[in-house]
Amino acid sequence: MNPGQLPPPYLLQMRLAAEAEATPSWTGDLSDDCTALWAGFMLRAEEMDRGIWWWATYVDASNQQIASSNDTGVSPSTGEEARAAAFRAARLYLHPEN
Repeated sequence: MNPGQLPPPYLLQMRLAAEAEATPSWTGDLSDDCTALWAGFMLRAEEMDRGIWWWATYVDASNQQIASSNDTGVSPSTGEEARAAAFRAARLYLHPEN
């Protein structure tokens, strides 16, 4: 799903929410499995194996996955890297020109 598929008011609402809340607030176990709800997105990060992390970004309203580590073929080696990748995917979705 790309930004052009969302109704313009919903995309605008997500952009405004992103401006109001600069960074996501993660919940759960940051050293294993965590989630953040941010600006209309659900961000996920999970350690799949020792030193191998998976991440994914979803449009929360439709539960549509827009990006994940499976798409890149590169798995982060830390939770911090996985959380950053999920957040980066959400920001890129909102502002593909950046």
